[in-house]
Amino acid sequence: MRRQLYAEYTSALSRIRTALNECAQEDIPAAERRRKVREEFLTPGAYEIRHQLAIVAPPEIVDAARLAFVVLRDTRDLLVAGASVDDAAYEELEERFDAAVTELRTVMRLDLGAAKSIAAP
Repeated sequence: MRRQLYAEYTSALSRIRTALNECAQEDIPAAERRRKVREEFLTPGAYEIRHQLAIVAPPEIVDAARLAFVVLRDTRDLLVAGASVDDAAYEELEERFDAAVTELRTVMRLDLGAAKSIAAP
């Protein structure tokens, strides 16, 4: 069950990131931007999966899952405020998300008894 939830959650995070990146590149009228960005953020269901993780996953997974989610939530808020893909704050959040997801995958893999990382040393 954990393996399935881990796969669903990381997939949901990936879908959110892609959707937010597309919003960051689009010229969306301000009146529509908030609605579209929020809708794209909610559609993959990461909130719901995160609540499931909180029930069955060890604390280090729950903490890492929350951290990655918070970075995407901050990205959502930045885009709602009008930022674009070229803004330094957006680029910084992209880097923070990469680091958070790397850590999340590492603790998930360890929990499942897999190697610490799939990246070459």
